[in-house]
Amino acid sequence: MRPILPAARRRSTRWFVQTIDKVVLTLSPISPPKSTKGRSKFFRLRRNKQNEDETTALKDSTETTPGFESRAHSTSLKDNTPTRTNTGLDSTLDCSDLGDLDIDLKPFYDHRSEDPSHRIVFIAGPEHFYYLALQLETSPRLEYQLYGKDLFIRSAGLGYAPAQFKLGICYELGLTHFPMDPSHSFVWYKRAAMQGHADAELAVSGWYLTGHPQGLIQSEPLAYEWASKAARRGWSKAEYTLGHYHEVGIGVPQDLQLAKQWYLKAAARGNERALLRLLVGHVGLEVDYAHLKDALLAQNENNPYLIHQLAQFHELREYGLVPDEDAAFELYAASAQANYAPAQYKLGACYEFGILGCAPDPVQAVHWYGQGAENGHVEALLALAGFYLDGSAGAAAEQSDEEAFRLVKAAALRGVPKAEYITGFFLEYALGVEKNPREAKQWYHLACAKGVDSAERRLRDLERATAATTA
Repeated sequence: MRPILPAARRRSTRWFVQTIDKVVLTLSPISPPKSTKGRSKFFRLRRNKQNEDETTALKDSTETTPGFESRAHSTSLKDNTPTRTNTGLDSTLDCSDLGDLDIDLKPFYDHRSEDPSHRIVFIAGPEHFYYLALQLETSPRLEYQLYGKDLFIRSAGLGYAPAQFKLGICYELGLTHFPMDPSHSFVWYKRAAMQGHADAELAVSGWYLTGHPQGLIQSEPLAYEWASKAARRGWSKAEYTLGHYHEVGIGVPQDLQLAKQWYLKAAARGNERALLRLLVGHVGLEVDYAHLKDALLAQNENNPYLIHQLAQFHELREYGLVPDEDAAFELYAASAQANYAPAQYKLGACYEFGILGCAPDPVQAVHWYGQGAENGHVEALLALAGFYLDGSAGAAAEQSDEEAFRLVKAAALRGVPKAEYITGFFLEYALGVEKNPREAKQWYHLACAKGVDSAERRLRDLERATAATTA
């Protein structure tokens, strides 16, 4: 966190960008102008030259005969990647000079300083460029976003794998002011993958799986090869991908048993898609649900959605599971404690209606409905409103029409038809809010358009009442 400094010690954000320019540009063959006049023109020239150099380098690495892939796959891109060097360049700056730009400075503290909380060190290394770029790209100011783009390119050019992977994403999706360019995306993904970056290895696998008319060949064996490299690093997404390749037969003969093994590995690490594939896939895989349950509960904070899903299977007797209310409740409780709103709502319902072996307990019901409501669960909002409306939970939710209306309207603002109807009802009959038939009609119209028959009846009654009053 940036220390709070007196306003007199702060400088502008423009000074910050110019200071970083001085550090970064020392690596550039172009020298910045000594005066500030014409500075913006200089930076445009510097960026244009840098982009031109990058385009030339990428062109050299992608132009092949007869096709792009042969050069990219057979030639080690690692050999062409600039190695990280220690430039010996550093500049110790007063932290107050950073002005109002909201940047986390902890990675830049100079721990040798007697006052490290107020002094930082900028080292011209690729990881520093990358870290700054991540923060600058989210700035609302275009000049900072473009500067972040420059830093991503420089960090990637210095061989920093996370920055290379980032460029792959940017060129693939057209992010951070980069054009969409599949060939550039592939090159940067592969440069990062050659350094063992697991995300990049899987991205390379994806490009080989689909191919692209812009010079990227489609090769299922190579797709499988790169996915295998990522999976061997213990990454759940890659393990799921490898399971899918074995299940379908991509790059290798179809093998359901191997698919099951990879899915189980990925599911045990919390991969939602792997678990759902095991549970609802139509490939005849036999699954040890007890094993999955134990694996998920062991790391419930990372898998609340999956735990909730498995609880539903136990409760609803789906996919051949033996009904087990105790197991279902245990799973719902674990998911709710991990702050998963649907599970919190379900736990509230268990305590309100006494289901899944629970004794009715309004206090616990209000507690869990409240947790779900805080997380925006619309059914939890309405259920909690019901307790405030009738006061049946005693001190846990004392009767309050005003609080009931607040909760109902919060659900209505999320576009829930039932909540829109109830909001209109509250406004029509002045429950917790001043009577307002005109606004009530507006809410009834919204609910009616979504098929709520009760809203249509209330509209007719209001129209008749209005006509009678006018007459």
